[in-house]
Amino acid sequence: MSKPIAEKDRATVVDREAVAADAKSQLFYNHYRGMTGVVAKIYDDGTAAVDIDPITLPETLRARHTEGSEAQRQKWLDGLSDEARNRLSAAEKKFALRYTILVAVTDLIPATGEPQRKSLEALELEEERHLSEIKNKKSA
Repeated sequence: MSKPIAEKDRATVVDREAVAADAKSQLFYNHYRGMTGVVAKIYDDGTAAVDIDPITLPETLRARHTEGSEAQRQKWLDGLSDEARNRLSAAEKKFALRYTILVAVTDLIPATGEPQRKSLEALELEEERHLSEIKNKKSA
């Protein structure tokens, strides 16, 4: 028998179909399946907050999350004075928003290994697509 999931453990959301009870509890959706992250907090009611690794998000969610993060970062930077912006380190300017979900602890299993990284070909294709979107926006 495996040890129970604890805070700060890496965990993966189980791969199962959502049922009617999930819609009522709002603790499981089909797009959660296979997401991996770090358990941030376990609550007394049997739920857990999990900070999801962005690379394990489904492609559409990952794109939306990245766009939202970039927009939020730019809005924050635009709200700073030039002096305050210049005092920030490169790391402070590149913060990333977390993607956190609330799930039942029973829907988590210990994660095996590190999250899968994208291949160089996938990264190049994504970059090409992104640059094409930028070019299309500029010409529109």
